[in-house]
Amino acid sequence: MARQLNFQQIEAFKAVMQMGTTTAAALMLNTTQPSVSRRIAELQAATELKLFELHHGRLRPTSEGKLLYKTIQKHFAGLEKIESVAAIMRKSGTGVLRLGCTPTLGTGLLPPVIHAFLKKFPNTHINIETLSTPQLADYLHQDLIDLALTTGKLDQKDFEPVVIKKSRAVCVLPPKHRLKTARTIRLRQLKDEQLLSISETDELTIKIKSLLRDNGIPDEFAIQTSSSITVCALVAAGNGVGIVNPYVASTFAGQLLIKELEPAITIPIEMAMPQQTAPSLLARHFVDILLEHVKTI
Repeated sequence: MARQLNFQQIEAFKAVMQMGTTTAAALMLNTTQPSVSRRIAELQAATELKLFELHHGRLRPTSEGKLLYKTIQKHFAGLEKIESVAAIMRKSGTGVLRLGCTPTLGTGLLPPVIHAFLKKFPNTHINIETLSTPQLADYLHQDLIDLALTTGKLDQKDFEPVVIKKSRAVCVLPPKHRLKTARTIRLRQLKDEQLLSISETDELTIKIKSLLRDNGIPDEFAIQTSSSITVCALVAAGNGVGIVNPYVASTFAGQLLIKELEPAITIPIEMAMPQQTAPSLLARHFVDILLEHVKTI
């Protein structure tokens, strides 16, 4: 029957896989070659697998050895991430700020806010997670982020989200589009266009589809993707037209045309914090700077 593994065996196996010999692995681990060989033997006995064979003086991993190594690499990557976070917290004179946002806000809204924030708090270590709205909700529940920003909808009961900005969706067109001289794009003008959209469950897509149906336009999209960033990139390359939030469109200025859309589609930015933990002083300062910034856009 296979026995339980221990960390020393796994560490020795990882070192041999990386270095190719037990002697080099021993130097890497600051131990002796017999100690490494013993741990490898224990590991093979515990797993009841042959993990290496001797080939021209070097240990050559078997297929089983390679598969086990891939699994161990993922495990150690997780440990290294934990060690990295701990090191950041040790080194940080001010603290750590953990932000979560949708990819479009991470691209089109946060960069100047973070720039202004770091001018005031230069020793802060910032971690940014770009996630979908459901993932942001999950991170808030687990207290993995200090602040979430999304153009989607967060549960009012769970998070008490605050709308910090309302903007209008814009229509994005390829640079040489036939409507390039139009100041405003009316939805009915897009009737014969190849429309690009984000996923069916996205709040903006739901609103667009409703308006298309109200205007007698088929609500089918030629291309759908999970990101407004991809929509803009596709439009810039001439693959059709899209309707996106203005924050992501602005990052593609010069690569595509950005037009007002009629009828208007309102896009709110919601901000929320974990309910089970009081916001840190850093998070409060960040919110102040964020709210000042959104007044200017």
